[in-house]
Amino acid sequence: MAKKIVFTTFILVAVAIVAFTLFSHNAIAQSDAASGEVAMVDFKVLGGFIIEGIVFSIVGLIVLMIGYKVFDMATPYDLNRQIAEENNTAAGIAVAGVLVSLGIIVAAAMG
Repeated sequence: MAKKIVFTTFILVAVAIVAFTLFSHNAIAQSDAASGEVAMVDFKVLGGFIIEGIVFSIVGLIVLMIGYKVFDMATPYDLNRQIAEENNTAAGIAVAGVLVSLGIIVAAAMG
C-alpha cells in the first residue's frame, strides 16, 4: 500500500512539474512571440526545464526521506509502528509537521 502511495505521489508531482513548466514557458514565449521573431515553443529550453524540475523533485524527495529517518531515529519509539499498527494520531501529526517543515526548507533552498 505504501509503495502505491509513493508511486502515485511521484507520478502526480512529475505531471504537475511538466504542466507548470509548459504553461509558464508558453506565457513567456507568447510575450516574446508578439514581436514575430521567436517561435512559440523552444523545445530545447522546455526539455531542459522539465529535466531540471524532475531532478529537483527527486532530490527533494530524497531529502524528505532522509529527514524522516533522522526524525524517526531521534524519537524514542518506532514511528512506523506507532502510526500504522497503533493508530497513534499524535505521532502522525508530528511526522506531518516535520515533513511539511522540511518541504518548505527544501523548496526555499531549491527555489
